[in-house]
Amino acid sequence: MAITTLAPAGEATPIEDPVSYEEAALLFMETGRPEFQSNLKSVTTKLARWGRKDQLHTEWRGKAQYVSFSDLLEAHARRYPAPGKR
Repeated sequence: MAITTLAPAGEATPIEDPVSYEEAALLFMETGRPEFQSNLKSVTTKLARWGRKDQLHTEWRGKAQYVSFSDLLEAHARRYPAPGKR
């Protein structure tokens, strides 16, 4: 038997591995993958677009929007599958 707990209205589950889109862009750029060989602003915009299209859970903290880094990795895997995984 499964047990479900209810969260109070307006409260979402916290992001387990939060990262701002800009921080994530810097990390992705360090990989050297061709899809991230651009300037910081365009990579940040690309990741934010993925977040909107995939409806990823985000949180605003000050002026930065945070998202799960794991969710961004999965979004990347959907768009750029590993060879042999298509």
